[in-house]
Amino acid sequence: MKIFKTVGVCALATVALQVPQAHAAVSGAIFTTIVDGTIVNANTQYTSKCAVYLDGGPGAHAPAGAAGLPDGDYYFQVTDPNGKTLLSTDPVSNRRFQVSGGVITAYTGTGGSVHPTGVDVPHASSGAITVSLATTSCPTDFLDTPNGGGVYKVWVTPVTSFVGDPTLVDNSCGGGCYHGFIPSATKTDNFKVQPNLATFCLSVAKQLVDTSTTPPTLTPGFGWPITLTDPTGTSNNFFTNATDGTVSICGQTAGNYTVAEGLLPGYAVYGLIVNGVSLPPQTIYSFSWAAGQTAPTVVFQNQLQLF
Repeated sequence: MKIFKTVGVCALATVALQVPQAHAAVSGAIFTTIVDGTIVNANTQYTSKCAVYLDGGPGAHAPAGAAGLPDGDYYFQVTDPNGKTLLSTDPVSNRRFQVSGGVITAYTGTGGSVHPTGVDVPHASSGAITVSLATTSCPTDFLDTPNGGGVYKVWVTPVTSFVGDPTLVDNSCGGGCYHGFIPSATKTDNFKVQPNLATFCLSVAKQLVDTSTTPPTLTPGFGWPITLTDPTGTSNNFFTNATDGTVSICGQTAGNYTVAEGLLPGYAVYGLIVNGVSLPPQTIYSFSWAAGQTAPTVVFQNQLQLF
Protein backbone atom coordinates (compact mmCIF):
# COMPACT_ATOMS: atom_id res chain seq x y z
CA MET A 1 0.00 0.00 0.00
CA LYS A 2 2.76 2.39 0.79
CA ILE A 3 4.36 1.76 -2.56
CA PHE A 4 1.02 2.27 -4.35
CA LYS A 5 0.36 5.59 -2.60
CA THR A 6 3.83 6.89 -3.34
CA VAL A 7 3.55 6.07 -7.03
CA GLY A 8 0.06 7.60 -7.18
CA VAL A 9 1.19 10.83 -5.59
CA CYS A 10 4.16 11.07 -7.96
CA ALA A 11 1.93 10.44 -10.96
CA LEU A 12 -0.51 13.12 -9.84
CA ALA A 13 2.33 15.53 -9.20
CA THR A 14 3.67 14.88 -12.69
CA VAL A 15 0.28 15.56 -14.27
CA ALA A 16 -0.18 18.66 -12.15
CA LEU A 17 3.14 19.98 -13.40
CA GLN A 18 2.49 19.15 -17.04
CA VAL A 19 -0.90 20.82 -17.43
CA PRO A 20 0.14 24.32 -16.29
CA GLN A 21 3.24 24.11 -18.48
CA ALA A 22 1.11 23.37 -21.55
CA HIS A 23 -1.34 26.19 -20.90
CA ALA A 24 0.51 28.58 -18.62
CA ALA A 25 -0.69 32.14 -18.15
CA VAL A 26 0.98 34.68 -20.44
CA SER A 27 2.72 37.68 -18.88
CA GLY A 28 3.11 41.04 -20.56
CA ALA A 29 0.52 42.90 -22.61
CA ILE A 30 -0.96 43.30 -26.08
CA PHE A 31 -2.90 46.20 -27.53
CA THR A 32 -4.21 47.53 -30.81
CA THR A 33 -2.64 50.52 -32.48
CA ILE A 34 -2.22 52.29 -35.81
CA VAL A 35 0.43 51.17 -38.28
CA ASP A 36 3.34 53.05 -36.68
CA GLY A 37 2.51 52.08 -33.08
CA THR A 38 2.34 55.66 -31.84
CA ILE A 39 -1.17 55.45 -30.36
CA VAL A 40 -2.38 52.77 -27.93
CA ASN A 41 -5.97 51.55 -28.32
CA ALA A 42 -6.87 54.23 -30.86
CA ASN A 43 -10.53 53.25 -30.84
CA THR A 44 -11.82 56.60 -32.03
CA GLN A 45 -9.30 56.65 -34.88
CA TYR A 46 -9.90 53.21 -36.41
CA THR A 47 -11.70 54.28 -39.55
CA SER A 48 -11.76 50.71 -40.86
CA LYS A 49 -10.77 47.16 -39.98
CA CYS A 50 -7.79 47.59 -42.33
CA ALA A 51 -6.37 50.33 -40.11
CA VAL A 52 -6.04 48.19 -36.95
CA TYR A 53 -2.61 46.78 -36.08
CA LEU A 54 -1.47 44.48 -33.29
CA ASP A 55 1.32 45.50 -30.94
CA GLY A 56 2.81 43.78 -27.92
CA GLY A 57 4.96 44.67 -24.96
CA PRO A 58 5.62 48.31 -24.08
CA GLY A 59 3.21 51.03 -25.14
CA ALA A 60 4.15 54.17 -27.02
CA HIS A 61 5.35 56.03 -23.92
CA ALA A 62 6.74 53.07 -21.96
CA PRO A 63 10.39 52.02 -21.87
CA ALA A 64 11.42 49.07 -24.04
CA GLY A 65 10.89 45.83 -22.15
CA ALA A 66 8.00 47.14 -20.05
CA ALA A 67 5.06 44.70 -20.12
CA GLY A 68 7.00 42.63 -22.66
CA LEU A 69 5.54 39.37 -23.92
CA PRO A 70 7.71 36.29 -23.27
CA ASP A 71 9.96 35.57 -26.26
CA GLY A 72 8.58 32.95 -28.62
CA ASP A 73 5.98 32.33 -31.33
CA TYR A 74 2.31 33.32 -31.11
CA TYR A 75 -0.98 33.00 -32.97
CA PHE A 76 -3.73 35.63 -33.00
CA GLN A 77 -7.42 35.74 -33.89
CA VAL A 78 -10.23 38.29 -34.11
CA THR A 79 -13.71 37.58 -32.71
CA ASP A 80 -16.80 39.40 -31.50
CA PRO A 81 -16.53 40.70 -27.89
CA ASN A 82 -17.72 37.47 -26.25
CA GLY A 83 -15.52 35.24 -28.40
CA LYS A 84 -18.33 33.11 -29.78
CA THR A 85 -18.06 34.29 -33.38
CA LEU A 86 -14.70 33.94 -35.16
CA LEU A 87 -14.17 36.86 -37.52
CA SER A 88 -10.70 35.96 -38.85
CA THR A 89 -11.05 34.18 -42.20
CA ASP A 90 -7.55 32.86 -42.91
CA PRO A 91 -5.89 29.74 -41.42
CA VAL A 92 -4.49 30.05 -37.90
CA SER A 93 -1.01 29.32 -39.30
CA ASN A 94 -1.25 32.54 -41.32
CA ARG A 95 -1.88 34.54 -38.12
CA ARG A 96 1.51 33.91 -36.55
CA PHE A 97 4.22 36.26 -35.28
CA GLN A 98 7.44 36.15 -33.29
CA VAL A 99 8.45 38.02 -30.13
CA SER A 100 12.07 38.75 -29.23
CA GLY A 101 13.25 41.02 -26.46
CA GLY A 102 9.65 41.51 -25.33
CA VAL A 103 8.45 43.10 -28.60
CA ILE A 104 7.03 41.76 -31.87
CA THR A 105 9.92 41.44 -34.31
CA ALA A 106 8.59 39.30 -37.20
CA TYR A 107 5.42 38.22 -38.93
CA THR A 108 5.84 34.50 -39.73
CA GLY A 109 2.42 33.49 -41.03
CA THR A 110 1.98 30.95 -43.85
CA GLY A 111 -0.99 29.57 -45.75
CA GLY A 112 -2.83 32.72 -46.79
CA SER A 113 -2.62 36.34 -47.90
CA VAL A 114 0.05 38.30 -46.06
CA HIS A 115 -0.75 40.36 -42.97
CA PRO A 116 1.01 43.71 -43.61
CA THR A 117 3.46 45.00 -41.00
CA GLY A 118 4.61 48.44 -39.93
CA VAL A 119 7.58 49.85 -38.07
CA ASP A 120 6.76 50.34 -34.37
CA VAL A 121 8.25 53.83 -34.27
CA PRO A 122 8.46 54.26 -30.45
CA HIS A 123 10.56 51.07 -30.20
CA ALA A 124 12.14 50.86 -33.63
CA SER A 125 15.61 50.60 -32.09
CA SER A 126 14.55 47.23 -30.64
CA GLY A 127 13.43 45.99 -34.05
CA ALA A 128 9.77 46.22 -33.02
CA ILE A 129 7.02 45.98 -35.64
CA THR A 130 3.23 46.06 -35.75
CA VAL A 131 1.10 43.43 -37.51
CA SER A 132 -2.16 44.16 -39.32
CA LEU A 133 -5.11 42.19 -38.00
CA ALA A 134 -6.38 41.98 -41.58
CA THR A 135 -4.61 40.61 -44.64
CA THR A 136 -3.92 42.40 -47.90
CA SER A 137 -7.39 41.25 -49.04
CA CYS A 138 -8.98 43.69 -46.56
CA PRO A 139 -11.74 44.88 -46.29
CA THR A 140 -13.15 41.43 -47.13
CA ASP A 141 -10.95 40.01 -44.35
CA PHE A 142 -11.72 39.97 -41.49
CA LEU A 143 -15.54 39.80 -41.12
CA ASP A 144 -17.67 42.59 -39.64
CA THR A 145 -18.51 42.18 -35.97
CA PRO A 146 -22.14 41.34 -35.12
CA ASN A 147 -21.80 43.72 -32.17
CA GLY A 148 -24.01 46.78 -32.68
CA GLY A 149 -21.36 49.10 -31.25
CA GLY A 150 -18.67 48.01 -33.69
CA VAL A 151 -16.62 46.27 -30.97
CA TYR A 152 -14.14 43.48 -31.74
CA LYS A 153 -11.76 41.37 -29.63
CA VAL A 154 -8.22 40.29 -30.57
CA TRP A 155 -6.69 37.23 -28.90
CA VAL A 156 -3.00 36.23 -28.71
CA THR A 157 -1.75 32.85 -27.46
CA PRO A 158 1.62 31.06 -27.57
CA VAL A 159 1.88 28.50 -30.37
CA THR A 160 2.55 25.84 -27.71
CA SER A 161 -0.78 26.63 -26.01
CA PHE A 162 -2.96 26.49 -29.13
CA VAL A 163 -5.46 23.61 -29.26
CA GLY A 164 -6.26 22.18 -32.68
CA ASP A 165 -4.99 22.18 -36.25
CA PRO A 166 -3.39 25.51 -37.23
CA THR A 167 -3.89 24.78 -40.93
CA LEU A 168 -7.62 25.27 -40.35
CA VAL A 169 -9.45 28.57 -40.01
CA ASP A 170 -11.53 27.48 -37.02
CA ASN A 171 -11.05 24.78 -34.39
CA SER A 172 -13.70 23.24 -32.16
CA CYS A 173 -11.94 22.65 -28.85
CA GLY A 174 -14.70 22.10 -26.28
CA GLY A 175 -16.05 24.15 -23.41
CA GLY A 176 -13.86 26.91 -22.05
CA CYS A 177 -11.92 27.09 -25.34
CA TYR A 178 -12.57 29.57 -28.14
CA HIS A 179 -11.57 28.46 -31.65
CA GLY A 180 -8.38 26.86 -30.29
CA PHE A 181 -7.57 29.66 -27.83
CA ILE A 182 -7.75 28.96 -24.07
CA PRO A 183 -8.50 32.13 -22.06
CA SER A 184 -6.08 31.27 -19.24
CA ALA A 185 -3.23 31.10 -21.77
CA THR A 186 -4.31 34.08 -23.84
CA LYS A 187 -3.99 37.86 -23.87
CA THR A 188 -6.98 39.78 -25.26
CA ASP A 189 -7.86 43.36 -26.11
CA ASN A 190 -11.15 44.89 -27.24
CA PHE A 191 -11.19 47.56 -29.92
CA LYS A 192 -13.80 49.56 -31.81
CA VAL A 193 -13.99 50.42 -35.49
CA GLN A 194 -16.07 53.23 -36.91
CA PRO A 195 -18.69 51.50 -39.08
CA ASN A 196 -19.78 52.19 -42.66
CA LEU A 197 -16.79 54.21 -43.85
CA ALA A 198 -15.60 53.57 -47.41
CA THR A 199 -11.89 52.72 -47.56
CA PHE A 200 -9.29 51.79 -50.15
CA CYS A 201 -5.88 50.14 -50.39
CA LEU A 202 -3.05 52.10 -52.00
CA SER A 203 -0.69 49.82 -53.94
CA VAL A 204 2.88 51.05 -54.42
CA ALA A 205 5.65 49.28 -56.33
CA LYS A 206 9.33 49.97 -56.88
CA GLN A 207 10.98 48.96 -60.16
CA LEU A 208 14.66 49.16 -61.02
CA VAL A 209 15.33 49.78 -64.71
CA ASP A 210 18.38 48.48 -66.56
CA THR A 211 18.68 50.36 -69.88
CA SER A 212 21.72 48.40 -71.01
CA THR A 213 19.37 45.81 -72.50
CA THR A 214 16.81 46.11 -75.30
CA PRO A 215 14.10 46.39 -74.19
CA PRO A 216 15.11 47.68 -70.73
CA THR A 217 15.04 45.08 -67.96
CA LEU A 218 12.73 45.68 -64.99
CA THR A 219 13.45 44.12 -61.59
CA PRO A 220 11.65 44.64 -58.25
CA GLY A 221 13.17 47.00 -55.71
CA PHE A 222 13.20 45.30 -52.31
CA GLY A 223 13.17 47.20 -49.01
CA TRP A 224 12.83 50.67 -50.52
CA PRO A 225 11.29 53.38 -48.30
CA ILE A 226 7.82 54.74 -49.13
CA THR A 227 6.13 57.58 -47.22
CA LEU A 228 2.38 58.22 -47.26
CA THR A 229 0.92 61.49 -45.96
CA ASP A 230 -2.81 61.24 -45.23
CA PRO A 231 -5.57 63.90 -45.21
CA THR A 232 -4.75 64.85 -41.59
CA GLY A 233 -1.15 65.67 -42.55
CA THR A 234 0.21 62.61 -40.76
CA SER A 235 3.10 60.82 -42.50
CA ASN A 236 3.82 57.11 -42.07
CA ASN A 237 6.80 55.18 -43.41
CA PHE A 238 6.60 51.82 -45.20
CA PHE A 239 9.01 49.56 -47.09
CA THR A 240 8.51 47.52 -50.24
CA ASN A 241 8.50 43.79 -49.53
CA ALA A 242 11.12 41.17 -50.42
CA THR A 243 8.81 39.20 -52.72
CA ASP A 244 7.82 41.50 -55.57
CA GLY A 245 8.92 44.97 -54.44
CA THR A 246 5.42 46.17 -53.57
CA VAL A 247 3.61 47.43 -50.49
CA SER A 248 -0.16 47.60 -49.92
CA ILE A 249 -1.37 50.34 -47.55
CA CYS A 250 -4.98 49.64 -46.61
CA GLY A 251 -7.64 51.29 -44.48
CA GLN A 252 -7.36 54.71 -46.15
CA THR A 253 -10.46 56.90 -46.31
CA ALA A 254 -11.63 59.72 -48.59
CA GLY A 255 -9.37 62.76 -48.87
CA ASN A 256 -6.11 64.13 -50.25
CA TYR A 257 -2.91 62.08 -50.12
CA THR A 258 0.76 62.32 -51.06
CA VAL A 259 2.93 59.25 -51.59
CA ALA A 260 6.70 59.65 -51.92
CA GLU A 261 9.56 57.29 -52.67
CA GLY A 262 12.93 57.36 -50.97
CA LEU A 263 15.92 57.33 -53.31
CA LEU A 264 18.83 55.14 -52.29
CA PRO A 265 22.38 56.36 -53.04
CA GLY A 266 23.48 55.79 -56.62
CA TYR A 267 19.96 55.74 -58.09
CA ALA A 268 18.08 58.38 -60.08
CA VAL A 269 14.43 58.88 -60.97
CA TYR A 270 13.49 57.11 -64.21
CA GLY A 271 9.70 56.93 -64.43
CA LEU A 272 6.33 57.14 -62.69
CA ILE A 273 3.33 54.99 -63.64
CA VAL A 274 -0.10 55.50 -62.07
CA ASN A 275 -2.92 53.09 -62.83
CA GLY A 276 -1.02 51.94 -65.92
CA VAL A 277 -0.45 55.47 -67.29
CA SER A 278 3.09 56.90 -67.60
CA LEU A 279 3.51 60.35 -66.03
CA PRO A 280 6.50 62.72 -65.92
CA PRO A 281 9.20 61.15 -63.71
CA GLN A 282 9.08 62.36 -60.12
CA THR A 283 9.56 61.07 -56.58
CA ILE A 284 6.25 62.41 -55.24
CA TYR A 285 2.69 61.77 -56.38
CA SER A 286 -0.37 63.54 -54.95
CA PHE A 287 -3.95 62.39 -55.45
CA SER A 288 -7.47 62.57 -54.05
CA TRP A 289 -9.74 59.61 -53.41
CA ALA A 290 -13.51 59.40 -52.90
CA ALA A 291 -15.84 56.44 -52.40
CA GLY A 292 -16.47 54.60 -55.66
CA GLN A 293 -13.23 55.65 -57.31
CA THR A 294 -10.56 53.22 -58.50
CA ALA A 295 -7.93 52.48 -55.85
CA PRO A 296 -4.57 53.96 -56.94
CA THR A 297 -1.66 51.80 -58.11
CA VAL A 298 1.61 53.75 -58.14
CA VAL A 299 4.89 52.47 -59.62
CA PHE A 300 8.11 54.38 -58.97
CA GLN A 301 10.93 53.51 -61.38
CA ASN A 302 14.61 54.15 -60.66
CA GLN A 303 17.79 53.67 -62.64
CA LEU A 304 21.25 52.86 -61.29
CA GLN A 305 23.69 55.63 -62.18
CA LEU A 306 27.01 54.56 -63.65
CA PHE A 307 29.89 56.92 -62.87
